[in-house]
Amino acid sequence: MPGQSTRDVNGSTSSGRVELDCIHCGLPTPCAFDTDPSTVFCCNGCRGAYDLIHGWGLQDYYALRDQVSGSPAGPAGGEKSRYDAFDSDAFLGDSAPRLQSDGMATAEFAVHGLHCAACAWLIENAAARTSGWQSARVQMSDHTLRVMFDPSRIVLSQIARLMDRLGYELAPLAGKRHDHFRIENRRLLMQIAVAGFCAMNAMWIAIALYAGDASGVEANHRFFLRVIGTGLGVVAVLIPGRTFFRGALASLRTRTPHMDLPVALGLSVGTIAGLASAVSGRGDVYFDSLAVLVFLLLIGRWIQFRQQHRAAKAVDLLLRVTPMHAQRVTTDGATEWVLVDVLAIDDVIRVAAGESIAADGYIVAGETMLDRSLLTGESQPVGANQGDEVSAGTINLVRSVDVRVAATGRDSRIGKVMQSVELAASTRTPIVQLADRIGGVFVVVVTFLALLVMVVWWSSGWELAAAHATSLLIVACPCALALATPLAIAVSLGRAAKQKILIRDGSSLQQLAKPGTLWFDKTGTLTQGRPTVELIFGSDEAVRLAAQIERGCCHPTAEAIVRFVGQGVDTWPDAKSEFFRNGVIGVVDGLTVAVGNVDFMEQQSVLVGDPIFDAICTAVGRHASPVVIGVNGEAVAVVGVADPLKPHAAETIQELQRLGFRVGILSGDHRDIVDRVAVQLGVDSELAHGGLSPEDKLSIVQQRSDGNVVMVGDGANDAAALAAADVGIAVRGGAEVSLQAAPVFIASGELTSVISLIGGARRTSWLIVVAFTVSLAYNIVAVGLAMCGIINPLLAAILMPISSVSVLTLTLLWPTFRAAKERTNS
Repeated sequence: MPGQSTRDVNGSTSSGRVELDCIHCGLPTPCAFDTDPSTVFCCNGCRGAYDLIHGWGLQDYYALRDQVSGSPAGPAGGEKSRYDAFDSDAFLGDSAPRLQSDGMATAEFAVHGLHCAACAWLIENAAARTSGWQSARVQMSDHTLRVMFDPSRIVLSQIARLMDRLGYELAPLAGKRHDHFRIENRRLLMQIAVAGFCAMNAMWIAIALYAGDASGVEANHRFFLRVIGTGLGVVAVLIPGRTFFRGALASLRTRTPHMDLPVALGLSVGTIAGLASAVSGRGDVYFDSLAVLVFLLLIGRWIQFRQQHRAAKAVDLLLRVTPMHAQRVTTDGATEWVLVDVLAIDDVIRVAAGESIAADGYIVAGETMLDRSLLTGESQPVGANQGDEVSAGTINLVRSVDVRVAATGRDSRIGKVMQSVELAASTRTPIVQLADRIGGVFVVVVTFLALLVMVVWWSSGWELAAAHATSLLIVACPCALALATPLAIAVSLGRAAKQKILIRDGSSLQQLAKPGTLWFDKTGTLTQGRPTVELIFGSDEAVRLAAQIERGCCHPTAEAIVRFVGQGVDTWPDAKSEFFRNGVIGVVDGLTVAVGNVDFMEQQSVLVGDPIFDAICTAVGRHASPVVIGVNGEAVAVVGVADPLKPHAAETIQELQRLGFRVGILSGDHRDIVDRVAVQLGVDSELAHGGLSPEDKLSIVQQRSDGNVVMVGDGANDAAALAAADVGIAVRGGAEVSLQAAPVFIASGELTSVISLIGGARRTSWLIVVAFTVSLAYNIVAVGLAMCGIINPLLAAILMPISSVSVLTLTLLWPTFRAAKERTNS
């Protein structure tokens, strides 16, 4: 169960109001000073999920969740009538249930809201306690759920509603399931398996031969072992090792030095010399070294392939931020749930309050307010009337509207943003790593020296010349050089993950080590992204009346007022309310209550006195939007609604500037709001840009006139900018796509982690330089000894891992991402 913490709402114990954590999801919830912490819920959804979990006796969920993730689950959602569509195969698509011979049915869904192993434990235990639901299997890697149920006792809509009560949302699977990735991944794993089998068995045979040299072994046994070892080595080189030969051939065709070239040469010379030794019965057979080399290099190829696939998923994830289904209006005025893919131009869809719009179009019936933060980053909702254009991915806040479809999928505005993400990711200039700069020269030098050794020693016999050349290629194998960068980065990534800094592209560390321009998104990045309310003038009773008529509205300001009032809202009798573009009016206990801005008060003939105007000025002075509350035709209270800055935001900006970065703000919010935030944070006004579209942000990020460009954001509107920047950093709380489009994700959401990230990146960059120096020094000495004939192939196979071990030891001892205590003391 989340630990309860108490915070005074207004920063003073005299306010009589405090913030307590919701006992289910942990979100701060304003409530009275004497409220029992064990009864605090932020919404009815959390209350229902809490009662359901305890009713099943699954209280261990809270302890397991906090132990595994250290963070509470998100707030539980409410039941939605759309789950009735889960009983329609046309709606489910690929998730339609499949009947089995025993009468059971299975289905697979995407699950939204999964956080950790505790979530999987809760869902699987919930299935065991639900009649007719036989089993549930959660796949955390791709956030899917496979269910087995008895269709005669329970239907999928019931399972979907039950999941909703627990705080998780089911959705049908998308049509494409990355078949190419599965095929290629399986092929690579099969190659690794074959190489691993050959390497392990060749090593055992080599041990037997080396032991035989010391203790003696019969000639026929020796010949048998040499033949078997040779066979295993040839299989490893020719089957899984052919990848390196293809790379070497491509290197020769394009005349571009590549690490595959000396590897292929070493494998070729070693194979030929080993075969000759095995047939003649003279010389050493060292196929164990060749097989192990193939095995380790293939593992590196597989890891690289997985990273590339993860980056390529950003485009698919962007499509998921828009709904997969929509309510299409039929000719007789009824509605039906259909896949967005089947919508045609000029179809009419109905979007209920609180739902996301599934396609671009224009409103043909109704008026409402729209939350466009997902697409544009605007923190304040905007009005939309009949005839106004709307975009997919925006959220309808106030009332149901009918929208005539103008564009869907990739043709929609968010679809074009998706294409810009794809283009930015594919055309971004790759970082030229230190390994690439040195590796090309190293490959040419080693290849030339190997040929030179063959020529110099040829007069002493081809076996000796081949042995010395093979020794050179093996002992000077570029493993250490190839290992230095990825190993240093891999260790740094693991240490960063312990600080809740997740990095999927290691090259970002080298970019972050160099100063440049660092752009911040505002809403949800520099600010909390969740409006809060402060009572400027009037009484708590007036705010309670306002909350009562605002309760049915999805507007962020209405939700902030309801949160401010806290406990008891859900138990009040329903109030009759009418929502307008800039306010709401309703009747509570016989009182006519109006809530909105000054213009709305004038429209409703509400008298606004001088004290109210003074309070409005006070709210503006505190960088908050004033909201007026009127009762029976007279304004009686003013509350300020603001999106507060995150803790340590100003300190983070100052430290980044001290480290040499030019820090700026890119926001879709109003220019005046951005200017106020810039003043609070000490950001140069010339670097604070407001009113930007996603395309505008992308254009500014692409202007690389003064070094590296880093983008920090958290919304789908930032996806293209995050992908186009040299380094994109996503922070907690944004859309899923931006977390995938950006190579760095700060899971804690703390801005101070940006400082830790840059410090760790600089130390990692120094580690790479030192590791390269060590590996190069080893290779220079080893190559000299091999050229002089001091090292034979057997000794070369023993010495080959030394450089890698030295790099590994250095990397593990290097303080890249230091613990919090170490940073404090340093």
